Order: sequence, then C-alpha cells, then structure tokens
Amino acid sequence: MAQAYVLSLRDRRATLETVGGKGASLARLLQAGMPVPGGFHVTTAAYERFVAENDLMSGIGTALEKADASKPDTLTNASEKIGDLFLRTDLPEEISAVISEAYAGLAQVDPAVAVRSSATTEDLPSASFAGQQGTSLNVRGEEELLEAVRRCWASLWSARAIAYRERQGFDHHLAAIAVVVQRLVPAEVSGILFTANPVSGARGEIVINAALGLGEAVVGGLATPDNFTLDRTTLEVRERQTGRQEVETVLTEHGTTERSLDPGRAAQPTLDDAQLARLGEVGLRIERHLGSPQDIEWAYADGRFWVLQARPITNLPPSDVRWEPPIPGSAWWRRQVVENLPEPLSPLFDELYLREGLELSIDDMMAFLGLGYLHIEDFIDRPIFATVNGYAYLRADYKLRWRTAAVYLRVVIDELRLLFGDETSAYWREQALPSYLAKIERWKAEDPSSTPDERLLAGIHELALADARYWFACALMIARAKVTDALLGRFLTLAAPGRGLTSGLFLRGFPSPTVDAETELEVLAGQVRSSSELRDVITSTSAAELPEALGDTPAGRAWLNAFSRYLDRYGHQVYNLDFVAPTQADDPLPVLLSLKAMVQQPAGDPRARQRVIVAERDARVEETAGSFDPLRRRLFRTLLGWAQRFGPDREQALFYMGAGWPTLRSLALELGRRLVDGGSLLEVEDIYFLETFEIEAAIAARTDGEARPELARLARERRELREARKSLHPPPVVPPDHELRFGPFDMSTWETQRRNEPDGAVLRGFAVSPGRVSAPASVILSPDDFLQMELGTILVCSTTTPAWTPLFSQARGLVTDVGGVLAHGSIVAREYGIPAVLGTGVATTRIRSGQTILVDGDAGTVTLLNSTGEDDTRRSVAEPPPKTTSNARRAAFVALVAGAMIGTAVWWRIRRQH
Repeated sequence: MAQAYVLSLRDRRATLETVGGKGASLARLLQAGMPVPGGFHVTTAAYERFVAENDLMSGIGTALEKADASKPDTLTNASEKIGDLFLRTDLPEEISAVISEAYAGLAQVDPAVAVRSSATTEDLPSASFAGQQGTSLNVRGEEELLEAVRRCWASLWSARAIAYRERQGFDHHLAAIAVVVQRLVPAEVSGILFTANPVSGARGEIVINAALGLGEAVVGGLATPDNFTLDRTTLEVRERQTGRQEVETVLTEHGTTERSLDPGRAAQPTLDDAQLARLGEVGLRIERHLGSPQDIEWAYADGRFWVLQARPITNLPPSDVRWEPPIPGSAWWRRQVVENLPEPLSPLFDELYLREGLELSIDDMMAFLGLGYLHIEDFIDRPIFATVNGYAYLRADYKLRWRTAAVYLRVVIDELRLLFGDETSAYWREQALPSYLAKIERWKAEDPSSTPDERLLAGIHELALADARYWFACALMIARAKVTDALLGRFLTLAAPGRGLTSGLFLRGFPSPTVDAETELEVLAGQVRSSSELRDVITSTSAAELPEALGDTPAGRAWLNAFSRYLDRYGHQVYNLDFVAPTQADDPLPVLLSLKAMVQQPAGDPRARQRVIVAERDARVEETAGSFDPLRRRLFRTLLGWAQRFGPDREQALFYMGAGWPTLRSLALELGRRLVDGGSLLEVEDIYFLETFEIEAAIAARTDGEARPELARLARERRELREARKSLHPPPVVPPDHELRFGPFDMSTWETQRRNEPDGAVLRGFAVSPGRVSAPASVILSPDDFLQMELGTILVCSTTTPAWTPLFSQARGLVTDVGGVLAHGSIVAREYGIPAVLGTGVATTRIRSGQTILVDGDAGTVTLLNSTGEDDTRRSVAEPPPKTTSNARRAAFVALVAGAMIGTAVWWRIRRQH
C-alpha cells in the first residue's frame, strides 16, 4: 500500500494518472538517460487518500459554490478557503512516513530540494496548464518538505487553476495532483528552450531564453532574459537579443531572494555559442524521444546542463504556412466586410456567415439593383468569399465579360442612378434595417432555457443569415460614400497638388452613433467624478471587480443601472464581427477599463469638441473654395456636397452590423451547455467550432441519451488551431505577388493595406486624419489587451470596429494594419481630432509597445524612432515608390466618372420633375 504513495523519479509506473503530467514527462526523460536531477514522486494516490480521509471535498464544494469565473474576487475567496483547509490538516501518518523515508534516501542529510506540483491536467498536448500550480524552491528538512507538499496540493485549487480548468472545460472534481521532489540545482544560468519557434511556428529554429541565477526573476517579470535563435541543423546562432537584467534570484538559507547584479556581471553574455550548441543538442534529443516540439525548462551549474521540465508546445503555429488561393488560379484580397474580421474565423461563423450568408447577400444586391441583363458571374466567379489559413478573403480576380460597350454604359448609368437616387437610403431605412431588427426582437423574446435544441439552432442560423444579408444594404451605403470620397480626394490631388488637401479634412464633425455613445460614456464618467464615493470605488477597484464592488452601495447600484441602459443601447457593438467574440454587452470589461481611464482625465464634452471640428471644417471649405477659379470651385462644391451627403450614412448603417449577436450568442451558449452536459462538447464555447450538420448530430445523440465524444475532440482541435493561427499575419492579397486588375484598370489603389517592405524605418499607409504626433505606441491586438492601453500613447492595432471607440479618448494617434479613408478608425480619428495612418499592413508586427513612433496623418507615413528620437534606420532599406497611374490617366478617369455622375444626376433630376 505504502508503495503507491511514493515512486522513484524514474519508476516505470510513473504515468499521467499516477504522477501527473510533469512527473510522467520527467520519468520518461530519466528512463532515456537525459540529465534530470534525481528525486521522487508523491503520487496522486497520496493526494486522494489525504482528501478522502479528511473529507476535504465537502469543504471544497462549499467554497466553490459562490465562485464565478467572471468575478476574480470570488475565485480568490474560494481558493483561500480551500488553501486554509489543506494547510491546517495533518497528513496521514502512513503518507508522511514514506515521504520522509524517500527524502532521507537522497544523497546527503537534509538536502535542498525543489518541490513542484504535477497535476493530471498539466503538460498535455492540448493544454499545458503551465504555471497554474505551485513550486517551492530550496526546501530543507522533513518538516519543511511536508508543508511544501501540502502547499502543492492546495495549489490545485488556486484561483488561476480554478479559472483555467473552467476555460479549458475540465471537471474540477476529476482533477488530481502529484508532487515532484528533486535535488535542487544551484543554477548559475537558467531559462527556457523551445525546439520550434513558438511565435512563427518555424520548425527549423530553436529558441533559447537565458537569465543569470534561478529562473524566478524572469517568471516574476523582474528581468528580461537574453534571447537566442539557433539553426536547427547546424546549431549556429542566427539571431541574438540581449535582455535587461538588474537582479537575479539566488538561494538563501531557506528559500530564495532577489539580489542586485553587479553591472559588470550583468553585461556579460549568459551563454557562449558553444554552450548554446550543447544546450540545443539536449533539446533536440528530448524532442526526438518525446516525438513533438517541446518547451523545456533548464538550468546550468558547474559546467553542466540540467533538464527540469519538458512539455509539448501548445498552440504552436502551423509550420510552413503558405498563402495560396483556395482555388487554383484565383486571387483574393482583404477588404470590404473582411476588414471587420481581424482574426481567424470560427468554423460556425465561416459556414453560416461567409459561405452561406454573404453569398445570399450578393444575390440580394443584384436583385435590388435590378440589372436583369447582368449576372455577378459576368465579372467574377463564385465563391466570392473564402478563407485562407482561417482568415477571411474576398475574391479579387475580376474579369471583363460584358458583351458590348452599350451594356457597359448602361450598367454605369443604372449604378449611378441608384447610388445617387433616394431608393438606396429608403431601402436601408425602411426595409433592410427594420426587417433585421424585427428578427432580433422575435428571437430576443424567446426564453433560451425552455427552447428546444433544434429551435435554438434554427435561431442561430436565422440571425447569422439576417446579419449577413443586412450587409448588402450597408455595402450600398458604403459604396456611395466611397465613390464620392474617392472623387473628392482625386480632385483635390489634381486641382491642388502639393497643398496637403485630403478628403478627410472636409468629412468631419457629422452626427454619428459613435459620438452619441461617447457622449453617454462621458456622462457616466462625469457622475463618477462628481461623487467621491463612486470615485473612490472605481479608482481603487480593478475593472473586473467593479460590478460587485459597486453593487454594495445605493449610489453604486444606481450607476450600474445607468451603465446597463448604456449597454442596452450600444452593447451590441462588436470587437470582431465573428460571433465567436463577445460583444460589449457580453463582455463589458473593456468598456469599464476605458471608463476608469476617462474618470482620471479632465471632464470632456464630445458635443463641444464636435462643434469646434465643424467650425474648422467649414472654414477650411471656404478657404479652399476661395482658392479655386470658378470652374474648379463649382466642381469642388459639387463633389464636396456629394461626399458630405453620403459619407455620414456609412457609420449609421454599420452601427447595426452584429446587432443580433448578443441574442445569437445567448441561444448558442444555451445549446452549448446542453451539449456539454450530453458529453458531446468539452466546453460551452466549443459550440462555435462545429458546423451545423455536426451540431445536428450532437443534438440527435442527446435526444437518444448518447454522447458524441469525437465531436468534442474535433471542436477542441479546431479551437486550438484557431488560437495557433492568431499568430499569423495575413497578407493583403493572395497570392501575395498578385497584381489586382479589372481588365485594363489597375485596382491596386483600392487595396486597404499598403505593401510595405519587411524592414525599414518608414511605413507607408493611407493619410486619413491630418496632423503629426510623436509618442510611444500601445500595441493592442484584441480586447484582451485593452488593459495595456496607456493614456497619451498612439494606438496601434490591426483594425478597429465600433466597440474599440472607447480607446480613442486615451490615444494621441492611430495606426492600423488594415483600413482606408472611410474605415471606422478613420472616421472616429477625425472626430477625435487625432492624426491617423491606416492600412500599413505590418504595423502590429513592426512596432513594439513603448516604442516611440512619429505618425504623419498628412503624408500617410509612420516613422519608427529609436531612444534618441531619430529614425530607426539600422535595418532600413529603400522604400519602393507607391504604384501610381499617370496624371493623364488619372485626369481622364476623374473626368469620365465625374462627367458621368454629373450627367446622370442632371438626367435623374429632370426625370423626377417630369
């Protein structure tokens, strides 16, 4: 019996079930002759005996009753109560005796050991659970050891571990934990080795992080390690980056402490090339033995490398990623609706929205246009939307297939008639939007908890298609805005060269839901500023804990009610159009973060700011018009009138994109809960990673009282693939070297990303909001990073949607990978009066948070600066000139389109009068 409680570290009975993930991995490494410090396992059987004999599960269950993963403080409270149970309960004598015996069997009297937890849900290929449980270093003597074992057991119930198990879909009561006790290595240098590049996924590279002393200073964020990239074949160093280390973790008589490093020692390399090659070979041996890319914890002491841990690298990006068209010979680009999809798509969204809904939306558009003599296939093949490596793309291999010039001219006239007539606005306002909102209200009235499985799925399907089909009404409104903006912009370039006039100067200060939402947020912030009680709570409480903290006082509850009304009006706004991502209503944490920042700033008045912008805009209009001769002045005012008439419609229409997602998500999550209970999913959110026919199969199995575990595995694999693909950077065009053309016309000017070189100090983009600003950058990749947004910095992101708007109040400028002059970020930047450059294509990969950059919203450039404020040209190369057409061709194009538009408008006005 006692044998089951302790095993030698290399014992062949050391499996995942008996010694946990870390312990099983170390046992395999020792059995293969790898340099692992010796020691022993305290098995899961010991933990289970300890829990059962002291009836701890009842106390654990009681502590977890009020735990809510969305409220961190409840997890902390539960964890503290459980931890107290473990630490004040004595070990059964039989267990303490065998642990003491194993410890006495180590080489010396009271040796220093490392005591590490090893959970059965740890170090798995699909979920590492790294850092979720406890470690104690430099433990000496039986009494300290037994206490350290209890701390490791209690760490199975840390707040982080509880939350992580819930996110990964693991049942708390099935989790168990073992303990690894090893001789302590007094490390001179320590770190992590990856046998594949964890960022790029490159299998031909080994990445090594190294820091002086024990690794705790790095883990605790007190030191930045050196970073080395090795060639896997030759083990030669390809790249080295020197970290910054001012302190190191060292051993004390009991435990560890941080000690300041002597500057001379801190400046020395942690490892030389020969040592790196030796360490790289150890890593490759481990990978060959374990059969997959590994994340290896190591230490160096007395001229020898030791392996302290090895686990599979989770979410490793796919290797040898190729950006090839899904259909041979086709071409694709990331524009239009795709601009609102910055991340890889979830499979359910891909199926319902991209492959089904948007294709139907195109059919709706053609029917509305009434061009019965023309079909979409006359100039583009289907499918029109597809994914490449999980990212959404729009087809771009356009072809001129029209039969005669007369047909072409008829299309131009009909299109312009619709663009400039009242039918488009009337269709959006009186048909498309009311129909979509009615569907939302109908499904919102349903109680998901009492709705049959099949009907829940039907609701998901109907709402997804409804939003996708609403897109074409938005596209019509966007088309008018884009065409009129492009004509105004081209006119300014040709009629006023060198004057820095852009269309964005004249398209500011218009009413929009964005300004309305900001105004209401400012009212909420003002209520906090005027109440010392509210101000104290909000400034001293983390955003995640605010709802509970405010709920404890009458004033707080009143404020929460007002905030709830705000979310009722604006909470449908999406961070990402894919319904796998929560909306503001589903996850208001980013809004609360922005509110906390607003409260600490002087009171603002969005309406007053808008009035100033309107005055500046109108003054610029008069100044510009006065500088032209009568003919150009007349054309300027005509084009400006069109752009200012149709430009604001874009934001009004797009405000409702994703409006059905809070309702759709409530239906989906209820169905997901039922399929988790039925054993066909591991986690509620995995519902988004099955397609409809698979969900139907899971529903049928649940009806028959059966489970479909293979669907649970499939959904989890797809979810992990999506996470891995997030590290990829999709090119603006696939294939990347494709030149976009429409017959004889160059379409590259319509791209929403510049094709910048991978190096260079200057990034080219689109000048969308005027002005120049130099400041540090805050690189924000998703709503999860909103907490990292620093006041007074330049917001750098892939793209923005309406739900990102609260960040603008903290930003001095904006830079994005994707977007043009009429993108959401452009419009909001102009309303906030901050310089913006959009569509750089590579900003989020080239710019680091904290790095100083210069944003020139007049020239459309972003300059990367070094610490002295100079251009960072260490690796710069000559920037290629942007592809342009000749002035003659531009002038001819503008004259043709402007003439056609003016002629059509006159013709349409005469027709209406008669």
